[in-house]
Amino acid sequence: MFKLLAIRSVVLPFLKLVWRLLIDKRVPVFTKIIPFLAIAYIISPHDVIADWRPVLGQFDDLIVTVILFILFILASPRHVVIDQIFGRELRKRQDEQGLGGQNPFDFGNRQKPNQDEPTYDKIVDAEFRYVDNEHIEDSEEEK
Repeated sequence: MFKLLAIRSVVLPFLKLVWRLLIDKRVPVFTKIIPFLAIAYIISPHDVIADWRPVLGQFDDLIVTVILFILFILASPRHVVIDQIFGRELRKRQDEQGLGGQNPFDFGNRQKPNQDEPTYDKIVDAEFRYVDNEHIEDSEEEK
């Protein structure tokens, strides 16, 4: 009983992630073909190990499907996968704290400079000159 709960606690979030990525518009259409290939492999009569063998026939379907689902997650854009895994919880916490509407993945305080304010403190007024390496070596030899 407890083993089934442990398996279910891993499998269900994995399948939910695959489903969320499949319906997300930020994932490219070409990438969304991969889960359909997994389903087609399950349905198709051509397998690596024939389905009429008692356990091995279904086991290879499971392995190929899991590999294709993992490939689909890896092929999806990274920021979308992170948003699907952690984004909902972060947005919920931000709404509770009154920070709704901010990007949950904008780490640090990156403030855009105000274009109306002058930026005198960022300007360096200096003179420069080009120094040749031979001139430096000659002056070192004179000393």
